[in-house]
Amino acid sequence: MTRVIAAGPGARKDRLAALDGLRFLAALSVVLFHFVGQTPGAMIVVWGRPYRSTFPQLHGYFAFGRLGVDLFFLISGFVICMSAWGRTPRDFFISRVTRLYPMYWIAIVVSVCFVYFADSPFGHPNPRLLFANFTMLQTPLGVANLDPVYWTLWPELCFYLTFAVVVWKGLTHQRVVIFCGLWTVAAVLAPAAHIPLLTLIVNPTSAPYFIAGMAFHLMYRYRPTPLLWGIVAMSWLLALHFLLAPHGGRNNWATWSPWRGWLILLTTVLFLLVGAIALGWTRRIRWRGLTVAGTMTFPLYLLHDTIGMTVAHHYGDRVDPSVLVAVTVSALVVLAYLVHRFVERPIALAMRRSLNTGAFGLPAPTRRS
Repeated sequence: MTRVIAAGPGARKDRLAALDGLRFLAALSVVLFHFVGQTPGAMIVVWGRPYRSTFPQLHGYFAFGRLGVDLFFLISGFVICMSAWGRTPRDFFISRVTRLYPMYWIAIVVSVCFVYFADSPFGHPNPRLLFANFTMLQTPLGVANLDPVYWTLWPELCFYLTFAVVVWKGLTHQRVVIFCGLWTVAAVLAPAAHIPLLTLIVNPTSAPYFIAGMAFHLMYRYRPTPLLWGIVAMSWLLALHFLLAPHGGRNNWATWSPWRGWLILLTTVLFLLVGAIALGWTRRIRWRGLTVAGTMTFPLYLLHDTIGMTVAHHYGDRVDPSVLVAVTVSALVVLAYLVHRFVERPIALAMRRSLNTGAFGLPAPTRRS
């Protein structure tokens, strides 16, 4: 007999303010990493000297801001599983397209304008690179990202693509658990299989965070079980395995030599924070400001690099770098809110209305007489 796990109080579809707050914290940490904590010697063209020399007191702390991306992926696993529950594949497709593409296209236009008209330190993109980036498929096409921060979008797209199969079958506790198990196995085997296409789709270094996020959502929606804790524990171990590979993975810690204990501790804290939300320990947090902050994270993440680096490039030798970073980050937060409120959201709503109209092109439209 199949055991049925009853839905707990987390099955309701309220917005989690604490999760929005974490999302904003993740974006802010990445921003500060790019402006203050990059690998020693990187991006000398921006500040005119290595980051560690520019920010001798702050660099060591904000170097860990790169872990904000890991928190992004953890939250994404939780949120996508939650928002896709009970939706059709069409609903899931429309929600993802209207969530990603409007702001992404806006960011590309802004980046191009800064590159060509604001003397950005980034090189001028050729038409092939630009067209490929507009598709958001530049990674499988073998084309460079117009802005380095765009690299995170490919793991997200792969997650959506593979998870759409489960959405098509209908999300259940059992199916999501099986999906987590299969993805874990694939993430472990992909590096040893030496099959580039498999590694490209599975994204072994990012997969543990998405998987743990989904398991945390199942805890929130139903209740914690030994199996779900086992999935989270395995994901945590794999995340640390890939994170600490000295010359592999995304962080490549050998190039900046942090104390590995901090990497382990901070990664563990990220898992514990999302776990606290999954267990319902943050339900009393309902401050609307966190929800507003959550809506600004995607614009802030996509816009900060090109704009911030251009500002640093022009004023880094004329204004105290710490003051310049503080002012720039504050301005970017305001800009992110304005872009979301007055540009991204109207475009996304128009796209959603358009895509929800009619039969979505399937089946074929009526033939003209």
